[in-house]
Amino acid sequence: MKNSLRFLFNAIIALMLANNAAFAATDTKSLLSSGEAKLKAKDYTGAITDFTQALELNPKNAEVYLNRGLAKRSAGDIEGAKADFKSSIEVDPTPKDAAAYYQRGLAKSALGDNNGALSDYKRAAAHGDANAKTWLKDNGYK
Repeated sequence: MKNSLRFLFNAIIALMLANNAAFAATDTKSLLSSGEAKLKAKDYTGAITDFTQALELNPKNAEVYLNRGLAKRSAGDIEGAKADFKSSIEVDPTPKDAAAYYQRGLAKSALGDNNGALSDYKRAAAHGDANAKTWLKDNGYK
């Protein structure tokens, strides 16, 4: 009887944990969507709040870091944006569109770190980012 109760208790705990994990994934997606809508509507503070909450649920989501970086840059927090772009790259060092490298390059450029910006533009271009390729070409780099 004790083994049956222990099994039942463990099964209930496992179901509760699985349910919480599924809720967190769904909630992360809804917070990401909400943040993106707020970013588009230029509600940068609201977008940053949503993205921060999403990262609390899933700190390994490169897309959320990228979007929060865009919101922070739009709100004037260039250092914060640069940190978020760095985190996005750390989570996914070879993003398909290389947006985090390009965006971090823009942030570094705005902060006066032209060598760092150039390095990021080159990385973004190497990963296929069209904006970075155009910037490099327009500024005499290959």
